Amino acid sequence: MFAVSCSTNDDMEAVKKNVLSYDVYVAGRDNFKACYWKNNVKTDLASTDSTTATKIIVENNDVHILGNNSSNANRTYYYWKNNVRQNLGQYLGIPIGQYYQILDIAIDNNDTYFLGYYDTVSPIAHERYALCIWKNGVKTVLNTSGSIIYTTSKLNIYNHQAYVSALIYDVTTNLIQSGYYINSTFHSVPGITWVGNFAETINGISFLYIKNQNYYSRQLSTNTETLVDSNVNSNLNFGKIVGETSSNDQYVIGSIFLNNYYYKNNVQTMFPLDSNYPMIQDIFVLNNNLYLIKQQTTSNASKVYINNVETQSINNTTNIFGSGFNSIFVLAN
Repeated sequence: MFAVSCSTNDDMEAVKKNVLSYDVYVAGRDNFKACYWKNNVKTDLASTDSTTATKIIVENNDVHILGNNSSNANRTYYYWKNNVRQNLGQYLGIPIGQYYQILDIAIDNNDTYFLGYYDTVSPIAHERYALCIWKNGVKTVLNTSGSIIYTTSKLNIYNHQAYVSALIYDVTTNLIQSGYYINSTFHSVPGITWVGNFAETINGISFLYIKNQNYYSRQLSTNTETLVDSNVNSNLNFGKIVGETSSNDQYVIGSIFLNNYYYKNNVQTMFPLDSNYPMIQDIFVLNNNLYLIKQQTTSNASKVYINNVETQSINNTTNIFGSGFNSIFVLAN
């Protein structure tokens, strides 16, 4: 099934050509069950409970999906590879009943990485919560803290090295530091109040963070910091940076904080369609084509656009978020 609306004839021809050349994967949920769509064709993910799929990666014809049981306050996290489900708490060796959160997933050839933290129940205060990376199930503890400070950390594998953005506890100074890890070595970037994800371009890898109530990106090979916007927003606590490895283009979205616009190379860019869907949930760029998920703020109905043309949509019958799109991934076919 292929649906297009709000388009000119030129738009229609461009999107038809795009659809023939690329496979578009979208992950989310439908009627409270985790699923994904490949070129609008849905696959329900193996699940016996209320679940949602939060991130999708496709590599070497394998479909990797991170998700969780969204109905629980203390969520159970799942990983599907080609629709075979693993309970991540069990797979990663987190003791039953101990609080944990899986923050991100990355795939590097045949290696699978997870980033997360868990409650160690240690009687030593600063060792209570452990920030960890698991490679093929083998754990490395990056940092421990007496409070939960890791919730926005993200993971990227670049040149076969693990990059992790983080706020960490420094036991020698008894202070919180901000910055990023390369493997297990921490690189301090002072003044950050929120850390985001990483983006790769032809010139290297950057990561997104908030400082002085603004978005900044830092190109890590040159250690160059760039102000993304100058619109101070005291409520900023979410964002995502996306790059294209064949160019130096970078995009930043901010969900409800950047209603109906994004930044391309630090220039504010309005999305021209559907102001009733103001939240840009996810974005993907490949070969100068822009793939984007937008959501409503109440019922969380979702739409997918390819180069500003709507190609897929899903609605909820009530204001309860039972169906929606969360993550998009694209491959040339």
